[in-house]
Amino acid sequence: MLSKTSPDMASFPCSRVSCLGDNYAYLLHDVDTGTVGVVDPSEAVPIIDALSRRNWNLTYILNTHHHHDHTGGNAELKARYGAKVIGSGIDKDRIPGIDIVLNDGEKWMFAGHEVHVMETPGYTRGHISFYFPGSRAIFTGDTLFSLSCGKLLEGTPEQMLSSLRRIMSLPDDTNIYCGHEYTLIPRMMHFRLMQPM
Repeated sequence: MLSKTSPDMASFPCSRVSCLGDNYAYLLHDVDTGTVGVVDPSEAVPIIDALSRRNWNLTYILNTHHHHDHTGGNAELKARYGAKVIGSGIDKDRIPGIDIVLNDGEKWMFAGHEVHVMETPGYTRGHISFYFPGSRAIFTGDTLFSLSCGKLLEGTPEQMLSSLRRIMSLPDDTNIYCGHEYTLIPRMMHFRLMQPM
């Protein structure tokens, strides 16, 4: 994640919430409307705590892919707040509680902020990234990390390369928000985690 703040981020702050040790979820808040979203809530309790501290009510849950460490909080958060779950059409049968299905190239509005859905397969076949062009922010889930890219669980090397090229084609000042923090663990442990299963 780059440290620059784009002009639109003042009305659209993003807060990182640590979950499960090395997962990141992100709270999105539109100041003007009070709309709140969370990207990839792996567990509910840290998200509920963060929302309570801010006195926010959750409106949307955005999932980049179907893995439990990115969707584990969906059911509890949806039940508690009535939030709508958003995810990939390819993964619609694998994302718990999905309400809104989005596909590559579609645009969706988060309050007054346009969101471009980018298919970014390789790690999983239905992986998507959420790009907010007005805020110059992209949420890449497990496609791209600060130290590497996701391993190939369901996709091909060609799909991953294409996904990374799509992300690289965005403006240079785009803020990248990845789904895990692997730079804080010892390097050799990280490389063991990245080895094929």
